Amino acid sequence: MPQAVVPFLEGAAVMHAIDPDRPTSIAVVTLPPSPSSIAAALPQTGLAHASLVSTGDAFEQIADAAVENFTILTPFLNQDGLEFVLRLYERTSAKTKCLIVRQAGDACRLVQQNSAQISALGISAFDYTIELGFGFETFHAKVGLADNALAYVGSANMTMFSRNSMELGLLSGGQAARVIANVIRAVVKVARPIPLLQ
Repeated sequence: MPQAVVPFLEGAAVMHAIDPDRPTSIAVVTLPPSPSSIAAALPQTGLAHASLVSTGDAFEQIADAAVENFTILTPFLNQDGLEFVLRLYERTSAKTKCLIVRQAGDACRLVQQNSAQISALGISAFDYTIELGFGFETFHAKVGLADNALAYVGSANMTMFSRNSMELGLLSGGQAARVIANVIRAVVKVARPIPLLQ
């Protein structure tokens, strides 16, 4: 083997390890309240469970990372969940804050009922429900997004009530976050702005 091959491969490995376009993902979980069977079983599956991040911590990380844009897309929202979301918007220093909900359920109603508080935080709210005549186009995804850099995608709803339900998602950076950001920009283009009281 030529002498330069080993240092070349070592250098390539280092470059690959610090490549900003390299996809990165971290598992994010909401465990049911204690006593939880899944929480008891996780340590028995190996050490990988130790790298799980709580959903609350993941959303705080996204809020903290946002510089230009901080967006939350959630189809389900209750008052406790809205209060959690508003705390995230208070926490972020992002210049643009966006909340995307849908008509089905209580989300739009809650946004309108709390519109003065939402507006005071500089949040723009959108309803992604498009009437089709034979139904409607909407979403079921749950997303938290910081700029084009960091995104949560998973099953966690912003309903914050004690259910015996595990939620699971991924916190992703790199190319995956940029693609998710493109999808969110498209949603904002087609969604209807929700008028907010000043």
